Amino acid sequence: MKNIIVSGATSFIGVQLIQQLLDGHYHVLALVRPNSVHMKRLMVHPNLKILELDIVQIKELSKHITQPYDTFYHLAWEGARSPENNNADLQHQNYLNSINAILTAKQCGCSCFIGIGSQAEYGLVKGYVDETHPTQPYTEYGKAKLRVYQEGQVLSQSLGLRWIWARIFSGYGPYDHPAALINFCLTKMLKNEDIPLSQCSQYWDFMHVEDIGRILKLLGESKSCMGVYNIANGDARPLKDFIDEMQVITNSTSNLQFGMVPYGPLGPVSLRPITLRIQTECGFKPKIDFETGIHRLIKAIKEQV
Repeated sequence: MKNIIVSGATSFIGVQLIQQLLDGHYHVLALVRPNSVHMKRLMVHPNLKILELDIVQIKELSKHITQPYDTFYHLAWEGARSPENNNADLQHQNYLNSINAILTAKQCGCSCFIGIGSQAEYGLVKGYVDETHPTQPYTEYGKAKLRVYQEGQVLSQSLGLRWIWARIFSGYGPYDHPAALINFCLTKMLKNEDIPLSQCSQYWDFMHVEDIGRILKLLGESKSCMGVYNIANGDARPLKDFIDEMQVITNSTSNLQFGMVPYGPLGPVSLRPITLRIQTECGFKPKIDFETGIHRLIKAIKEQV
């Protein structure tokens, strides 16, 4: 792995992945939506080349490159959050973009394709989840991700590409969506504002985005890793525990209004991911515990204000 393509380069995971790759002395081609307001998130670096290309035009990529690439990380995906996550047309376009990205990776000389999956592929599960657990997604987003996994794996194998599907549970960190739970709560805690919440009794697992970038890099570097991997911290706890810990860290006087927000009609989603594959096959152990990650995010939030 020497020359790498990353789509969705300005996403909060994309930015961290690129940082990890550049620290590893790789050459990176970052694909960015034309005129993206997030372009400034990417550093200036001699090993980083930025190409403005909309993901729907991914099949045009081979016309813009002058050298072969080794690995394609496909992060570009629109509409992961409600209500767009149930927009069937949008999610179908994401599926088409992903299939075209696999074909383009082959055209660009890549031998490895790494796609980003989601916990949403598992659906409503209560209890422990490993990579062999049945998948029963209930959102259009989860269904589209699962379809890419199923069809993309077959397509990649037919093209001679090493196929990796990184099924991410819950990441957090700088540049995450402001409505994401961790960012939402921290922003309010720093202002000592009331925070409406569900009962937060469901189990959840949070991984700092820097650790996500690290494991994605390790998966690409490995010669033997292939297939689907749960990407999670391995520290599943009741969601309320994480919220309470953030309040202690921030020393906030926010009123945590547990139970004010009702669960959806399908009830709470409670997942406890099993991360044995990334531990045994990649030797991966998270470096950033939740307390450290929250302190880092607080610093980032204050710097953005």
